[in-house]
Amino acid sequence: MSVKQAGALMTQRRFWPLFVLLQTGTFNDNVLKNALIGLITFGGVVFLSGLPSGIRVPVAAFIFTGPFLLVCAVAGQIADKVDRGVILKTIKRCEIGIMLIAALGFWFVNIWVLAFALFLMGAQSAFFSPTKNAVLPQWLESDELITGNSILNGFVFVFILVGMVGGLFLVGMEGGPRIVAVILLVFALVGWGASEFVPPAPAPKPELKINFEPVTATINVLRKALDSPHVLRPMLGIAWFYGLSTMIITTLPDYVANVMGYDRNVLIVILVFSTLGILIGSLLCMVLAKGERWGKESVGLSALGICGVIVFVTDLYFNAPSHSVVGPHDPRAGLATFFAAEGSKRMIFDITMASIFNGLFVVPLQAMAQRRADPAIRARLMSAGAVLLNLFVNVVTFALIGMAALALPPKSPFLIIIFVSLFVAAYSVWRTFHPIKQEAI
Repeated sequence: MSVKQAGALMTQRRFWPLFVLLQTGTFNDNVLKNALIGLITFGGVVFLSGLPSGIRVPVAAFIFTGPFLLVCAVAGQIADKVDRGVILKTIKRCEIGIMLIAALGFWFVNIWVLAFALFLMGAQSAFFSPTKNAVLPQWLESDELITGNSILNGFVFVFILVGMVGGLFLVGMEGGPRIVAVILLVFALVGWGASEFVPPAPAPKPELKINFEPVTATINVLRKALDSPHVLRPMLGIAWFYGLSTMIITTLPDYVANVMGYDRNVLIVILVFSTLGILIGSLLCMVLAKGERWGKESVGLSALGICGVIVFVTDLYFNAPSHSVVGPHDPRAGLATFFAAEGSKRMIFDITMASIFNGLFVVPLQAMAQRRADPAIRARLMSAGAVLLNLFVNVVTFALIGMAALALPPKSPFLIIIFVSLFVAAYSVWRTFHPIKQEAI
C-alpha cells in the first residue's frame, strides 16, 4: 500500500515540486560544503592555517549550521504568517543569487568568498526547514506522512551523497572548481523552476506580529515547544539523529585522511555506503511502518532503529583501524590498499548497518512531530525543532573541536554516539511498551 502511495504522490503537484526543490537545494548545500572541506583537507588551500585539520573542518561545517540559530525562529513565524508556497518560491529565487556568489568563489578559488556563500546557504536553509515541515501535513493526509517523509528523507541522503562525492571529487580535478561553479548554478535554476509549480499553502496566522529579534524569537518558539511535549519528544529524537550523523560525517574526512592514511577516494566509498544505508533504512519505513505492528505511530520501529545504531557503532568503535597504513611523509594510500587491509570491510559493514538503523529511527519521528503539531502554530513548532536540531549539531561540532584541541583518541566521537544513544534507546523502548494517551493527537 505504501509503495503504491509513494508512486501516486510522486505524480501529484502537492508533492513532486517540493521533492525537486528540496533535493536540488540539498545537492547544492552539500556540493558547496564538501567542496570547501575538500579544498581544506585534501586540496592544500589555506584556511585558518594556524589550526590543525581536526579543528578546521568542524569550523567550516559550523559556518553552514550557525545561521540556523540566528534566523530559524524568525523563519518559523514568517511561515505561520505568509503563504508557505510563496515562501518556498522566494527561497529558491534567493538561492540563485547565493549560487552566483559561490560560483565566483569556485571560479577564482577564493576560500573566503566560498565561506560567505556557505553562510548564506545556511541562512537560506534555516528558512526552508520549518516551512517544509509545516507545509507537508498541509499538503498530505495524515496516513501519507510516513510515506512522504520516507521519500523525502531517503532521497535527501541520495542527494547528500551525490553532493558529497561531487564536491570532494571535482575540486581535486584540474579545472574542477569551475565545473562545480556551473553545476551549482544549473541545480539552483532547476530548483527555482520546480518551486514555481508549488500549490498555494495559506498561512494559519496572517495577523501574526513577527518578532525579528533573534534571541527573544528563539526563546519564544522554544517555550511553545516546551508547552507541547507530545511534539517536543520526537523533535529531540530528530535532533539527536542529526547530531550523531554530523559527528560521523564531520569526523570521517580527518579520520580517513590523517588517522588511517587514505586518500579522498576511500572517504568517498565510505560515504557512499553510509548514505545508501540511510536511504535503505528510510525507504524500509514505508514497508514496515504499517498498522499497529510497531505501536502507535511506529514508536517501536524508531526504538529498534536507535538500538541498531548502538550495536553497530559499538562494533565500529572496537574494530575500526586506528593506525595509519603509510608513513608520516608518504602519499596517502588508495582503494586497493584499503580493501586489502584487515578490518576495512568490517568497518564499511558497521557504518552501513548503523546508517540503515539510523534511517529506521528518524522517519517515524519526523511524521510524528508533523502530525501532532497544532496547525495554528505548526511552523513555529517546526522552527523550534530546527533550532534544537542545529543546537545539537553545533554542540557536536564544538565537541569535535574540543576533542581535537585536547588531542583525545580519534575514536572518541564513536564513544559519545554510543553513550548518548543508550539514553535515547532506553526512553524509546520504554515508551514503546508504555504509550501515553496524549500521543493519540
